This record gives sequence, structure tokens and C-alpha cells, in this order.
Amino acid sequence: MISLRHLARMIADRLHPPADHRALFGEIYRRNLWGDAESVSGPGSTRARGTDFMAELVALLRRLDTRTLLDAPCGDFNWIAEAADAVERYVGIDVVPELIEHNLDLHRTERRSFARADISRDPLPAADVILCRDCLVHFSTPDVWATLANFRRSGSRWLLTTTFVERDGNEEIRTGSWRPLNLQAAPFHFPPPLELVDERCTHTGGIYRDKRLALWELSSLPTAEMSQY
Repeated sequence: MISLRHLARMIADRLHPPADHRALFGEIYRRNLWGDAESVSGPGSTRARGTDFMAELVALLRRLDTRTLLDAPCGDFNWIAEAADAVERYVGIDVVPELIEHNLDLHRTERRSFARADISRDPLPAADVILCRDCLVHFSTPDVWATLANFRRSGSRWLLTTTFVERDGNEEIRTGSWRPLNLQAAPFHFPPPLELVDERCTHTGGIYRDKRLALWELSSLPTAEMSQY
């Protein structure tokens, strides 16, 4: 059975060099290159996977008194409806226009909105919490730093994002590939997270059982410039 990492690397090798994130991730979407029958956002975005940790995620959002949740990127909105309904306002952002059109057609309500944007560079709305799940693992190191800087520019307070807590280091990749990312390891050196949500990621034989959603205050995070010292 082909591994997720190997599959992502083959996809990135096949599609590079794209003009931009829209071209790259749009091609992945249109050809369903993640290969999941339920969700074009991949096997991590099935409803069953969301159920594994949904109660803990919703409880955390409530402890943070989350009124506005920015889901960046939102993908096809397949797994997250319960968390979206737990806040006053949900905003889903994705770089792929077809995904946004799909979400507007099927999932828009008075409390849910969707917009197309590149989260690494385009202006983003301010939110209490930015949820950035299963995204930075697909970004090169420069793109990770650019995205974090863009999140700070939005004026949002909290970042809840994917990290793999037991990894000793971070492999460099081209954007569109994949690797388990530990944001506390070099070159990012994030401080200890304030909260962790265990995703109970056992569907891959347990090799990614250290996968977590980790909470940080955006103002506390290092910048690319700080990482040089």
C-alpha cells in the first residue's frame, strides 16, 4: 500500500512548477489526486476522522469563547459542520474556486460564509480562532512562514493548527508534497502549545498517532526573521 507521504511527493513532482497555489491545489482538486472517495480534501477529511476528535474540538472552541472561526483552508467542508455550528460565525477560506462554489451552493447559511483566497498572501478577515488543519504539512518552509505572517496580519488572536508532537525535526519539501510537521522543532521553534487536541490518528497503522491540533496565541509565535538567529 502506497504511503501518504510517497503519494504526496509523486503528486508534487508531477504538478510542479505551478504558477501559484491556485494552480497547484486546483489541479489536485480537479483530479482528486488525494484519492479519497468521500472527500476531495483527502482521507483526513472524512466524517469518521472528524468524529474521532470533534467533541474535544468543540469543547476547546467554547472554552475560548469563540465567536468567529476562520477555517483556513476549509477544503470541501466535509468533516467540520458540528464545529462550525458551535460558533456564532464560521468563515471558510480556500484557494480553489470550485471548492468555494461547491461550499456556497451546499453549505452557506446565515452563520456560515465562504470566500476564495490564498491563505499565504491574500488579506484575511479577523477571527477569534484560525483553524489551519492539515495544510502547513503540505507547504514548503518559506510558505509556512508566509502563511503565519499573513495570519498575524489578519488581527486574529488564536491559531489552532496541525503538529506532530513526537517528531525530532522537519523535512524540507516543495509545496504540494507532505511531511509530518513538528512546529516546536527547527526551524520554527514554537513555544509549548497552550492546548492540544488529540486527533486519535490510528487509521494509518499508528505511525501518525502523535498528530495533534495545537493552540497558540499568534502574538507569541516566532517570525521567519527570528528563526535566523
